[in-house]
Amino acid sequence: MIFTIFTVIVFIAELIIGYTIISGLIKLDMRILAANEFLVEANPKIKKVAELVKAISEQIAELTPVYVEKFRELRNKIMLAKLEGLIALILFWSINIKVIKKIRKTKVFKLAARGLSLLSSVV
Repeated sequence: MIFTIFTVIVFIAELIIGYTIISGLIKLDMRILAANEFLVEANPKIKKVAELVKAISEQIAELTPVYVEKFRELRNKIMLAKLEGLIALILFWSINIKVIKKIRKTKVFKLAARGLSLLSSVV
């Protein structure tokens, strides 16, 4: 009698475990089917997006050399402008040194320098 009761209890426990496993598998199957349905609906949209990305990347590949060339031209213009400014600065500086040397050699400058040195020694 006890053996029969224990057998019934084990059988009922196995039925509960089986029911839990089967219901879990059914829920997992429903989720997989829902995900599959979503992917089937999204597949054409994903293809369209992929085609659009491909077209954009092809256009970028075509336009990149043009932008690189424009960038090089702009770089060259900026470098030429800065080089012209540097050459002009060097030219004006050399002219100013020559002018200052000529002014220092004049009698008027020498008299003014002596007068200013005399004035500074008095003060």
